[in-house]
Amino acid sequence: MTIMQMKYFITVAKSLSFTKAAELLFISQPALSRHIKNMEEELNLQLFVRTNTGIKLTPAGSNLLTGFEKIYQEFNDVVGVSKKIQQGMMGTLVVGILEKTDTSDFLAPIYQYFAQKHPNVSLVFREGSFKYLLDELYAGNMDMIFTIKFEVERKESIVYQYVAHSKDHIVMSKFHPLAQKEQVTLDDLKDETFVMISREDNPESSDLIHSICREHGFVPQVHYAQTLSEQVLWITSGMGVSILDTRCELKLNDNVKFYEMESNWDPSLVIAWHQNNYNPLIAEFLKKLNEVMDIEGEDLHVGE
Repeated sequence: MTIMQMKYFITVAKSLSFTKAAELLFISQPALSRHIKNMEEELNLQLFVRTNTGIKLTPAGSNLLTGFEKIYQEFNDVVGVSKKIQQGMMGTLVVGILEKTDTSDFLAPIYQYFAQKHPNVSLVFREGSFKYLLDELYAGNMDMIFTIKFEVERKESIVYQYVAHSKDHIVMSKFHPLAQKEQVTLDDLKDETFVMISREDNPESSDLIHSICREHGFVPQVHYAQTLSEQVLWITSGMGVSILDTRCELKLNDNVKFYEMESNWDPSLVIAWHQNNYNPLIAEFLKKLNEVMDIEGEDLHVGE
């Protein structure tokens, strides 16, 4: 039994005419008669009574029509929803955002676009640490994540695209003694305590900072924060200095000083997803993100 056979039967049963049904189905009347005959043989049921004046449904045929109409409608509904999902008009997209990252210039316009143009799409935003976002991405619990380039550029099977090219800064409370200076360099930080994110959460970040400090002739004293939120708290409390990128929400805090510096890595904000994630909403979200951020021709990169 096929969906097409079901459609043929329903059309004949509702029109009670093979000739009219054949016209509606755009097939020949003899071909339609053969389909119905094959269906009766397959089901071992007599579906129609053929008379000199036409055809009538048998009781078994009437019961089959009631059931098949429901099944056929449910089939069409499911197919219709599936087509909308494939076209990016329906479904759910879970987006992770690195905690303490400023996304105010693009996330709200994207959300409003989907709310107005694709009301059947559910956008779910979740904030988290480096490790949490990457773990969730690999587990398939998140579709896309906003994070820093050095976190994903060497991660297997991860595809990423630039969102905003950023620079790194030496960061400290405005009440720190060094904050009175017009310019602060790494050479000024030899005797300072650095607040870094824990290696358990993001080994790349601390390794990069240690490396550039060694290039400037010193090994930093370090307090490791378990999360970015804790790191930000310690910096605003004056417990140490750190190196953070332009997109950190601390950039908006008047009680914190940012001093631009040259680093050996790229701290730009990127959006990343697993190359085996086939959620069609990824492409739709990326298209709108590029429009809002006025990004043209940005290449996609695959982690090593």
